[in-house]
Amino acid sequence: MATKKKAWTDLLGTGTSDTAGDTGAADGGPKEPPATVLMHTIVSNPENPRPDEDYTDADPEFRELKATLKEIGQLQPLAVVSRSVYERAKPHVVEQLKPKDRATFRKADWVVVTGNRRLAAARQLGWTRIDIRVQDQLGDEDGRIDDAVVIENIHRKNIAPIREAEFLKRMVAKHGSQEKVAERIGKTQVYVSQRLSLLNLAPDIQDQVDTGELKLKDARLLASQTEDPAEQRARVAEIKRKATEPKPPRKRRTVQNPVLDEEQAESDTSNVSPADGQPVLTTDEVEPAATKHEQLDSAAVQPSVPGQASPAETTTGGREQQPKLFPYKDGAEAAQFLILKMPPDEFTKMLDLLIRHRDDQAVSAG
Repeated sequence: MATKKKAWTDLLGTGTSDTAGDTGAADGGPKEPPATVLMHTIVSNPENPRPDEDYTDADPEFRELKATLKEIGQLQPLAVVSRSVYERAKPHVVEQLKPKDRATFRKADWVVVTGNRRLAAARQLGWTRIDIRVQDQLGDEDGRIDDAVVIENIHRKNIAPIREAEFLKRMVAKHGSQEKVAERIGKTQVYVSQRLSLLNLAPDIQDQVDTGELKLKDARLLASQTEDPAEQRARVAEIKRKATEPKPPRKRRTVQNPVLDEEQAESDTSNVSPADGQPVLTTDEVEPAATKHEQLDSAAVQPSVPGQASPAETTTGGREQQPKLFPYKDGAEAAQFLILKMPPDEFTKMLDLLIRHRDDQAVSAG
């Protein structure tokens, strides 16, 4: 039976549980979880999935975070667990720390679950205190600390794909299936499967995925095609070779417009001078290189819209044509006409309005 999907707020809780208030008293820790703690009493998550580069000014989002903290202050407390709770939930992680790091870890009272970037930014700004919210209930169930870390990083800022895949692999091992993991993190089973497939790539290719040298979509396709490292490297070399080749010019899409085509045919039959019976030289005869797309753009005039008068057009032979009607019943044709004629900023406004209208209709229908 699939595990019921946990909302982000359900997973983190409110920070007011009795467990959070009592934890640590028996171990010599704080009797009550404070709202604000000294910086030396808190440490970051030893399993933080982010690379060191995410905590330097080379990362534009980290720079922006530091600037916000400096100007406005801390708006959201860090979600933490007591060190004793973390050690009970993840003893193997603590034992794998280097001796110096393990000693520093055991001097702390609190371990950050979510908010490691805010903690790092505050340290770099020289802060001595920081606000926290104790979430010791995360240690009550196996894997909930990992769930919280993965969910925050997936939904707030994309982490390195391979690092994410490693976390998801551990979650699958704990929860039993990709479907259960997908429900817990709010993603589809396909998303989980595609991320896990990246672990089938050779280590050097995985590094290229994390650094962005190899696009994620190419990496997913490659992982689904072969698990042979030599063949993977050969295909990566081919992908990079094709990326350096100059791209051919894009072909313009030919739009079939029955209204304009019919009027163009009528115009062709009227290209005879009534005075001497000689053919009148048309624009197409002067400039035969004009494309179909260009003809559509140049031939189109403002459509007749209800409530607006449209002046009649005069052909080369002096005969009046009826104004061209806007193709209301042909969505693709109408869209193409607007793409050709409407200024980009006005077209964007129209798109936003249509999307809002569609969403409102969907809500009404539901």
